Amino acid sequence: MKIKKITFEASVHYYHHKRALENLHGILPCSKIVWILRNPLPRALSEYMHQAVKSQTYPSFATILGKEVKAIQTCQGKNAELKLDFEHGFENTLFKCLARFKLKKYALSTGFYAYFIHAWLEKFPFDQNLFLDYDSFRRNPEETLQKLTQFLGVSPFSNISLRWKYNKANTNDGRAVAIRGKSLKLPAPILAKTVEVLQPQVEKVYEYIGENLEWKLDKLS
Repeated sequence: MKIKKITFEASVHYYHHKRALENLHGILPCSKIVWILRNPLPRALSEYMHQAVKSQTYPSFATILGKEVKAIQTCQGKNAELKLDFEHGFENTLFKCLARFKLKKYALSTGFYAYFIHAWLEKFPFDQNLFLDYDSFRRNPEETLQKLTQFLGVSPFSNISLRWKYNKANTNDGRAVAIRGKSLKLPAPILAKTVEVLQPQVEKVYEYIGENLEWKLDKLS
């Protein structure tokens, strides 16, 4: 009797690595890609937290974010629309410029999904991709899992556990709570500039995935 199998491989970093795209397409071009997209600002805070909890002297989130936003706006200059060359994917002019700043952390720009989505769609047709919203998944995991099983063509999951298991870099315990509390209070000027650079990025994401996820770009949680 032939046993049907389905194999999963997951990583929060594959999407923004060109080599991962090239390798997967070279080995398994028939792969189905599942994206769980998160509002870029809270995603940036989450990525920051995973680093901040490891060090007593790590810069504040406002400092990290402020320097990155300033670098982004410097790269874009007065002609921001000319720098949003999404069709160049990984090779876009904005990322090339940002690399020259050698920032301690690129937390916000790794959430500029449109560049990466464009590159992946060049290799994997749209119908081989499923785009899910992180917050919707947390609010209604059953609905999200139903979308997932339909996309994969497998039977619906049963006996779903709604308990959340955090990884070893838990950003909800101990010292992380205090760091997170401070990080949720961004200075108004930094927040305003962050929203300004995020707006065109998010609009392009909605265009590519064919859905408005209604992210609140000025919210950190």
